[in-house]
Amino acid sequence: MDRILSDDRTDRRRNAAMSVFLRGLLLTAVAVAAGRDVTAQPPKGSQLSPEENSCATCHGEPGIWEEDSRRLYISKESLAEDVHFLGGVHCHDCHGGNPGSFDVPEAHATNVGGTDSSLIPFRAKLDDVRKACGNCHEQQRLGVLEGVHDKAGEKDERGVSSELDCGRCHGAKAHGMVAAGDSRSPVFLDGQVKVCGDCHEKAFQSYDASAHGRGLYASGLSVTAVCADCHGAHGIYRAREERSTLHATNVAATCATCHRFIEERLAKSVHGGGNGPGGETEKAAPGGDVKRKPSCTDCHQGHDPGAPGSARFRRGLPSRCAHCHVEQSSGYAISMHGELTELDYGPAAMCADCHGAHDILPMSSPDSKLSPANRQATCAECHPHASRNFARFDPHADHRDPKRNLLLYLVYMVLISFLISTFSFFGLHSILWFVRSLVDVMKNGRGKPLMPGAAAYVRFSAGHRVAHTLLVISFLGLAVTGLPLKYSHYRWAQTLAYAFGGFESTGVWHRLFGLVNIAILAIYVFRMLGRWLAGPGHQRAPCEAWSVGRGVSRTSLIFGPDSPVPNLRDLKDFLKMIRWFFGLGPKPTFERWSYWEKYDFWGACADIVVIGLTGLVLWFPALFCAYLPGQVLNIAKVIHSTQALLATGFVFAIHFFNTHLRPEKFPMDMSILTGLISEEDAREERPEYLERMRQAGKLDELRTTVPSRPRILLIMLGGMLALAIGLGLLAGILLPLFAA
Repeated sequence: MDRILSDDRTDRRRNAAMSVFLRGLLLTAVAVAAGRDVTAQPPKGSQLSPEENSCATCHGEPGIWEEDSRRLYISKESLAEDVHFLGGVHCHDCHGGNPGSFDVPEAHATNVGGTDSSLIPFRAKLDDVRKACGNCHEQQRLGVLEGVHDKAGEKDERGVSSELDCGRCHGAKAHGMVAAGDSRSPVFLDGQVKVCGDCHEKAFQSYDASAHGRGLYASGLSVTAVCADCHGAHGIYRAREERSTLHATNVAATCATCHRFIEERLAKSVHGGGNGPGGETEKAAPGGDVKRKPSCTDCHQGHDPGAPGSARFRRGLPSRCAHCHVEQSSGYAISMHGELTELDYGPAAMCADCHGAHDILPMSSPDSKLSPANRQATCAECHPHASRNFARFDPHADHRDPKRNLLLYLVYMVLISFLISTFSFFGLHSILWFVRSLVDVMKNGRGKPLMPGAAAYVRFSAGHRVAHTLLVISFLGLAVTGLPLKYSHYRWAQTLAYAFGGFESTGVWHRLFGLVNIAILAIYVFRMLGRWLAGPGHQRAPCEAWSVGRGVSRTSLIFGPDSPVPNLRDLKDFLKMIRWFFGLGPKPTFERWSYWEKYDFWGACADIVVIGLTGLVLWFPALFCAYLPGQVLNIAKVIHSTQALLATGFVFAIHFFNTHLRPEKFPMDMSILTGLISEEDAREERPEYLERMRQAGKLDELRTTVPSRPRILLIMLGGMLALAIGLGLLAGILLPLFAA
């Protein structure tokens, strides 16, 4: 009897202690949770009263646990803010057993054995955490089970992944777990990004630099999107699965959680009408192969480093649109806008600047930015003086497509035919010359170069040399600043443009060099016109071009031997040169000008006129389109680009060979740089000219001596620098041919 009474007193003390512990714990939890909305996951636990839960009688007493079993001690502080305890979840809801029993086996029983099963609702073993948590969080468990994270746990020695348990993301500390919306939770905002980043390292690094990442870290925005906002929390599926939040048909709704009004505009656009963004279409966009409408992630990526307004994002727009609109993108890439974009010129118009971003409408719609009524205003956003004619410019014009623009195609074909025929003819001419000259040099040796103090003749006046130097500088400047635009897709061109400070400064230099080129031609034309008007009585130095002596008629001025105008002698010299190439005759001699020198001269004049005029059209498009149709801009672009390619390629390949790189002159002909030709070369190459000057009594006026060696070396250094720049640019021009 005493023993029974003693046991009763012990039970009453234990119940009292347990009641005090749990009531104190509940008061602490309520105090901490005051003013905070804590939502429990259904079902809400057993909701036991303190008198019905005896677990704390033992597990809440710190003194009865040794070091090895210390983990079994659960303090009231650890549960004070526990999201589960605050929601009415008690010990046995997770661990099983009978919380109302003081019998140790029965209190820890996980099998039904004569006890009230209503007190033992869950009997999952805690070594299967997902199943244990799934007793309450069934939908979350199924989501993980069916999603990509089912087998995303640690790998064993065979490389086989285990199941991913809940604690991997929510934290291994089961007691004291706070709600996901609590800033102390491992899955709260920045903590969530870090947790996901433990496995997805690349995604973590790119998110940090993304618009969402900067919003979270740099701006401290708690409303910014983190991993689960886009991918989902538990039911994460591959984007190709229709149930995925990032499937093409669902991603717009996912993004609309934050970007609601953008989604509404997208739904009304050409990309969202009908079956919505990402919906299937009967056919792909022209040139593309994707038979569905685009959705958010086709243009934006959650981990894209560039924000929508950044230069990096803007530069990627054409390639994004090209996934569907291949044909339009091809035309854009070779347009002025496309080439400028490749050179990172920020103000260059891109797809969204003209068509719109999320509100793209058919051009037939009166609200479209490119409708006939709105097109001029759209162009005026970048070109304030744009006229109606200007708005007819085709930004996607492809000179290779006769169906889109026949006139532009015909212009291009004429230009490219002339380019091919010119390079074919003079390329063959140079090859034959090289072979024959190499044989001749190996047999007879090379002539002597200009030697300091040796006798020589003046071939070019100081005015010639100054004009040539300015022409060399301006021409190389035009090539260095112009070719990067034409070859903007290549790294060497982009590097060259960046070296000049980007396209904006490159464009300034290009126009400056162009004006110098035009000025040289204008001065030359006016000078020659003045001499022609001066008549036969106007005396000039014998080394001057078109030099006029007393008694020389205006006809002789134009067609005489000192004139660069082609004549019958040039045809005869050319035929003699061909005979020499094949060993059918002696090497021909020439008068003052050879036929290839005259071709170079008139070719340069024609290039300055054609390239200069089209350059002015492209420089002042609004001015010219005030009187001309917008298509003139497309034509001017093709002419300017193709003719410039002909000019640079011809000078760096054909002209350089004719002047410097042929075996008898290699590595450099110093005549135009010094204005002098050695007596030996003059007698060998131009005996008729020397004889004519002797008969006119002017030969002594032409005779002089070669300057000092330092001066010759300095002049040669400048010439070699120009030659090296030209050959380097020629390599850049030829690179696409070999790459193709």
